Amino acid sequence: MARAGWLGWIGALLASCGQPSVRSPRESERVAIVASEHGPNGVRLVAIDEHGDRQFELIEPATTKVRDQNPAVSPDGRWIVFASSRDRAFDTTSLWIAAVGVEVTPARLTTGDWIDTQPVWTPDGSAIVLASTRDGGDFDLWRLAIRDGRPGSVEQLTHGADHEVTPTIAPDGTILYASVQADPTARGVRSRLEQRAPDGTIQVLTSGPADTSPAFSPDGRSIVFARPAQHGDSMQTELWKMARGSELATQLVVLPITEESGPVWSRDGRFVFATSLLRGDADRPLFSSIVHVDLREDPPHARMLGERAGPVSRLTPAVSTTRLDVQALRSDPEYLPELARIMAAKIADEQAQQ
Repeated sequence: MARAGWLGWIGALLASCGQPSVRSPRESERVAIVASEHGPNGVRLVAIDEHGDRQFELIEPATTKVRDQNPAVSPDGRWIVFASSRDRAFDTTSLWIAAVGVEVTPARLTTGDWIDTQPVWTPDGSAIVLASTRDGGDFDLWRLAIRDGRPGSVEQLTHGADHEVTPTIAPDGTILYASVQADPTARGVRSRLEQRAPDGTIQVLTSGPADTSPAFSPDGRSIVFARPAQHGDSMQTELWKMARGSELATQLVVLPITEESGPVWSRDGRFVFATSLLRGDADRPLFSSIVHVDLREDPPHARMLGERAGPVSRLTPAVSTTRLDVQALRSDPEYLPELARIMAAKIADEQAQQ
């Protein structure tokens, strides 16, 4: 982006509010938060601490450029399942699994020419629910049994004509997801939230038109999801929260300029983590980062999980069973001022190279 464009973004951010370091795994093998990190070899899964500092890679590096993303840690903290393009074209994914640790060799869970993605564990850890195109061109939800890291039986859960994606599961087994359909009148798509009860009954929860990536709280009483909000002349996707069984949703935080998606809860229900994306000219992604919100703050603030050795793009966070360091999270920089600082540093780098 031109210098004038960068300055415009920084001004808007302020009005609204290198390379990552690598620690030796011998220093600590603690896994608190997992992130998909962009790098020269594609997208890989890394363990980061409550400041966002990179600890180590979780999965053994591939020999080619791959995309590892959408991680989910099992309820007992032993396993991580994720979507990956390993052994496939870069824009397609199967599901893989690995023990939680340092550069562990993963095993492939699913095979086939279809796309498997967005896995989430059942509360008892006996299976995962995923979005897959294995029944045709559209995405449906499937349940894959898992025992000791090995795949078992597969069951189709939804058969809708639309795409059923981004599942989340409540303690009682209810599955909430986004139902996405083509919208010829708007030359785009429409999406709403639906839920599947344990007996298979489907219920529409929201009317949309662009509700996505829901996440049940650990107790199943609350839902956080992504929905657009009006900011001046533009619409930006924000995080919203509503009580289960209610139709009233309120914004979790207000973050104009950036777009938030893929929320996940900490295991104690206190924090919500999500991907935040800054776009530039022609809707081109400029920078992605992971933000977190402490729901006990009044009002709540978004803070950045930022690598202190230098900015690095990250997305699709997952939270482990490890107890989080609350004081460290509360000391992280507020998101929009930190993002403005990162953009200003980019301008300085551009000027130095001219």
